[in-house]
Amino acid sequence: MVPVSYAVKGTPLAASLWRYKSWRSPDPAARACLLALLLAFLHDHGRCVWRHAGMPAPGRLAVVPTGCGRPGPHPLLALAAPYLRLPVTGLAVRPGEQGRDPNPDRFSAERTGPGASVLLLDDSWVSGASAQSATAALKRAGARHVAVVVLGRHVDPADRRSAPLAARLAPRAYDPDGCAVHLVSV
Repeated sequence: MVPVSYAVKGTPLAASLWRYKSWRSPDPAARACLLALLLAFLHDHGRCVWRHAGMPAPGRLAVVPTGCGRPGPHPLLALAAPYLRLPVTGLAVRPGEQGRDPNPDRFSAERTGPGASVLLLDDSWVSGASAQSATAALKRAGARHVAVVVLGRHVDPADRRSAPLAARLAPRAYDPDGCAVHLVSV
């Protein structure tokens, strides 16, 4: 799992991660910002992500489904798929399998083909349970490698467990040349 950036509560990135997929009125500016962030990150750092994961460049794309019953394709899939041009492997929430803990049965995945390398996108990461559960479903569906790229790792400065990290992040601006794979510590 590689976060593109931290999404500290109250920052523009954290707001964009909510506004880009707002049910009633998705924000075009937030969508454009997140798409640019994702595409620039994959262009500049994708190869090091694949190398670090011990996999070839991905040949398939999947997106961690939302558990809120949103109709149609996930907004991140609709946003990124036309630009990434990878065949999509569908993931769906199994009825009654929602939760905050990793659960290998939470999602069902379309067959990937034996030995597939999959890029699994997630817009935000709070506990990691959804991405871990989706990875398990993709592996059961035939994927050999799954690289998870997350647009924003949520950090809440008011949470006593994440406050020290948020304090270390505060003086830093987003650096598009920085790659989470190579960061030793923040």
